Amino acid sequence: MAIKTFTTGEVLTAADTNTYLANSGLTYVASKTWTSTSSAQQIDNCFTSTYDNYLITWKGTGSTVGADWIRGRLVNGTTADANAIYFHSYAYSGTTAMNIGFSGSQTSWLVGLIGDNTCQFSWNLFSPQLADKTTGSPTYMVSSTNDFFNGNNGHLVNNTTQYEGLYLFPGSGTWAGTVTVYGYRKA
Repeated sequence: MAIKTFTTGEVLTAADTNTYLANSGLTYVASKTWTSTSSAQQIDNCFTSTYDNYLITWKGTGSTVGADWIRGRLVNGTTADANAIYFHSYAYSGTTAMNIGFSGSQTSWLVGLIGDNTCQFSWNLFSPQLADKTTGSPTYMVSSTNDFFNGNNGHLVNNTTQYEGLYLFPGSGTWAGTVTVYGYRKA
């Protein structure tokens, strides 16, 4: 991002505003809020050629007293891709010992953990709309009646499909919350 130092009394032009002040790192793209449901949540057309990389945040709660996974898929057109193309690793710790693992050729990613107290994730997703392999790295925290965990995952989708949207669902029980998608500005 370009940097300019302004001096006292200098006229701030529209070009300066657009180039220097409005050129923030993240730009809001879309969000969705839902109340208690067991249904998957889908955001269509949130990945476009405007941005190469995205930040996805979610905060909410679930109904499980022990932690369970929030799962994610990419959307091609308006259909979630449920083929065995998702690879993920995970590492999380909390009320039990460190848990680590890897799974390849899965039908969804492990995005974060969900529980009945509070939970959240922030997920960097790279190249979902480019003709390149999509990768990601979510960080998450969950607090439930029986568990507390925080961790990080790594994601890869093993194709070069250009995806347009996001599909999220709980491993079990109901969930509620808000998911927001931001684009990382290129310049």
